[in-house]
Amino acid sequence: MVCYDLKMMEEDVILISASYTKEEDGVTVELYGRTKEGKSIVGRYHGFKPYFYVVEPPEHLLEKFSKDEEIYSLEDIELWYKGKMRRCVKVTMHSPWKTPRYRSIAQEFCNVLAADIPFHQRFIYDFDLSSCVRFHGEYVKNEKYSVDIVMELESIENIDNFKIPLKILSFDIENSMKGNNRIFTIGFAIWENGEIKKMHIENDDERDILLNFIEIIRKEDPDIITGYNIDNYDLELLSEKFKNYRMDFSIGRDGSKPQRIVGQFWRVHGRVIEDAWWAVKKELRMKRETLDAVSMELLGEGKEDVDRTKIDEEWKKRKEDVISYCMKDAELALRILLKIGIIDKYLDLATVTKFPLDDVLHSGTSTWVDSLLIREADRNKIGVPLQGQERTAGRSIEGGYVHSIEPGLYDWLCVLDFKSMYPSIIIKYNICFTTLSKDGDIVSPTGTRFLSREKREGLIPKILKNLMDKRDILKRKMREDEKNRDYYDRLQKAVKVLMNTFYGVLASSFYRFTNPDIGASITAFARETIKKIIEELEKRGIKVVYGDTDSIFFKSPYKNLEDTIEFGKKIADEISKREKLVLEFEKILNPFFSHGAKKRYVGRIIWPEGDRGKIVVRGYEIRRTDSFDLQSEAQKMVFEKILKGDIKGAIELAREIVEQVRRGDVNIEKLVISRTVRDFKRYKNPNSMANVQAARKLMARGYRFIPGMKVSWIVVNARGNRQDVEPYISGKEFGYKPDYNYYARRIAETLARVTEVFGVDQDNLLTGSKQWSLAAFGDRKKKKTLFDFG
Repeated sequence: MVCYDLKMMEEDVILISASYTKEEDGVTVELYGRTKEGKSIVGRYHGFKPYFYVVEPPEHLLEKFSKDEEIYSLEDIELWYKGKMRRCVKVTMHSPWKTPRYRSIAQEFCNVLAADIPFHQRFIYDFDLSSCVRFHGEYVKNEKYSVDIVMELESIENIDNFKIPLKILSFDIENSMKGNNRIFTIGFAIWENGEIKKMHIENDDERDILLNFIEIIRKEDPDIITGYNIDNYDLELLSEKFKNYRMDFSIGRDGSKPQRIVGQFWRVHGRVIEDAWWAVKKELRMKRETLDAVSMELLGEGKEDVDRTKIDEEWKKRKEDVISYCMKDAELALRILLKIGIIDKYLDLATVTKFPLDDVLHSGTSTWVDSLLIREADRNKIGVPLQGQERTAGRSIEGGYVHSIEPGLYDWLCVLDFKSMYPSIIIKYNICFTTLSKDGDIVSPTGTRFLSREKREGLIPKILKNLMDKRDILKRKMREDEKNRDYYDRLQKAVKVLMNTFYGVLASSFYRFTNPDIGASITAFARETIKKIIEELEKRGIKVVYGDTDSIFFKSPYKNLEDTIEFGKKIADEISKREKLVLEFEKILNPFFSHGAKKRYVGRIIWPEGDRGKIVVRGYEIRRTDSFDLQSEAQKMVFEKILKGDIKGAIELAREIVEQVRRGDVNIEKLVISRTVRDFKRYKNPNSMANVQAARKLMARGYRFIPGMKVSWIVVNARGNRQDVEPYISGKEFGYKPDYNYYARRIAETLARVTEVFGVDQDNLLTGSKQWSLAAFGDRKKKKTLFDFG
């Protein structure tokens, strides 16, 4: 245990979460984390008060506020707002939870600024804290907190980023399927210092199980609580149980209970709740999201053999097996969370957004942008509007340019990709809400004007330039420091994610700094740039095969790797210098197949060496999560034939696959379709929906279903107006016959999206006709990109 005394101490801390608490002497901000030595800690800061600004307020409002005991002070200040400096008043209050009420009062008479920023985030912005800090203060005893160290803070300073392993606790509940939902057992898997330990609790007295659950959380003191689908089931069940027994569901590090946020996520003071199921949905494109399916895919092992639909009988007959099953589920959820690396990824994002881990995981991308933009706005005395206050409606922004693509098979294609194109354009043309001006000397293709950098450097270009420089430094360190290569690689990727986030929020209709002229100008500059480059390349006799938003595909005049690499680099360097935007030589595709439709192609990478042999696919079912496996696999096989130049073989293979499916000569697992099911009430005609039908049948058979889950099914009858489907459960025998004619039609439709280029449509594949045409490709003598069909 920590030895407490009253001398000033310091601790280096990685921040996990932040909150605040009401105390007799006011409000205390609480910063939770882990020290470099691995101790859990909370730093308590007193005296920080909430505030907001009113713009050019009428005197009667200020008089009313001055007489209100809740108002701590009123202070005149000049802030830039809507194109010019304006008189504002800073309204400082005593209680952060009363801010919405006073904001509403003020909004009746004037504009209000910075009145919707969460109090703990306001504290982080004002102290300009990063994700790793040094606490200066005194150790104190405070039995309220279940942490190793409690500090009363005198000051906080930022330090270089560091990482230590966080402690993760995963749990799973097995409970009765009968009316009372009695909890039989709770299994735990706890990850600490690279090792996993398992335990469980059981008792005939459910109260005792709940008390033991709280005791384990406090004793183990995890930074992160996880499990599989705990947001929608386990935490809901526990919350209801604690409420029914009139007990405190106190799993926070300050003894607080978890709160549900926006009907989806849970948050609790001092810890991060991260459902492994939601992590899978965020990070992976899985066709099936059950714990068994995901663990088999990622870990190569599945759940233990207990029938969850008959859990009451299983508990009576095989109690030890159910306990083992429960602990294994907790362990699998934990290992999945570790495998997909979401905690490391978001710790890296915490570093670049300068936020605690919990805020990065459970806030939107607009909040990530806020973290940098609001700090910079405060430094420059720029007013911060409320979220949604600048909302615009009824105007869509035209997207990126897509260069038309001719159908065919091409070889030796160079692919150039703009380095962070939208951020680069924002920097180059000084695009920002602070530079938007009718007197601007930079004119976008839409006619919108922006001030040049010489007259006023935009806040957003400044931030993005700093991020771009930071990314270049990290990439250099990645090359120079082999030992920490992976760490710097993750950080530079996190910076890239944050940079690309800016355009998304600026082009949205709700963000606090939104202006449709800004988003439209960014994409217009991008379209103009791509079109100009394509035009110049074609004037030089270089065949541009495809272009999409920030990428250009063009043919090399050479038929060997060495010369093509040199040619691609030369073109990239020339364009980058001329356009003052960085165009990177990304890869060489050989061959490349075009369907002719926008955003639909396939190609094989032959350079860079690390990606050699990989196939790039865009716009086909092979990339869709709601397709069945045979669709993806069939397309892959046909693509392989085409990329080898065996078109006749590709078409014959496509026909053969369709016929095999019609005969039923196929592994039934390859026909499983999966899709997310929302709350049934959100569908206009739920009875006609195959996914809803499958979910209802699962529930009727005793399986757990929660809105937001993916369900799997097989179509057994598609002859009428409505499909009849039956749920498919991995590892369970499927006792129905699939509608093979339906699947044959689906496969034919899928493969025809490839073969129709050669005049072989869906009907042709279904009938097996040997007649097909080369008309779509024209005369081979006229088009050197075409190939010999044999």
